[in-house]
Amino acid sequence: QSCKLQSLIEDCSVFFLIYEMKVFSCLLTVILVNPAFVSELKILSTPDGSVRPQECALTCAGLSRHSQVGYCRWRNHHGRAYQYFNITECGFVSKPVVTVSLKGPDCPSIRISTSVATYFSVLTLEDVTSSQMISSACDVYWSAFGYNC
Repeated sequence: QSCKLQSLIEDCSVFFLIYEMKVFSCLLTVILVNPAFVSELKILSTPDGSVRPQECALTCAGLSRHSQVGYCRWRNHHGRAYQYFNITECGFVSKPVVTVSLKGPDCPSIRISTSVATYFSVLTLEDVTSSQMISSACDVYWSAFGYNC
């Protein structure tokens, strides 16, 4: 009786060891192969007209809150408001494609005023002050698509 029980325990132990190894092998395969399939970013055109290898394609995104302080805060410019965005940390080697949108209860339209590999700025289309942008809680959400090599 005890021999049969011992044999059953050993058989079960071997089964679970093989099962765990298969699960581990599957998991390891998914982990190693997955980065190649996680994201496929294709950039079809760029501001400078050059298209680089797909493996160099990069997305960088962020937001600037209306309460931003320092150099990148809302500022006044000839009756309108503008904001500067430092994107040096993105690592773009050329001017990226940039999109922006505003979120807030009473925000005016904006446009991209300047854009290069390391920064861009936005300017309101309507006459507003930086104080109005702050009091209207106008946060800028942005995305940049470009190349890092």
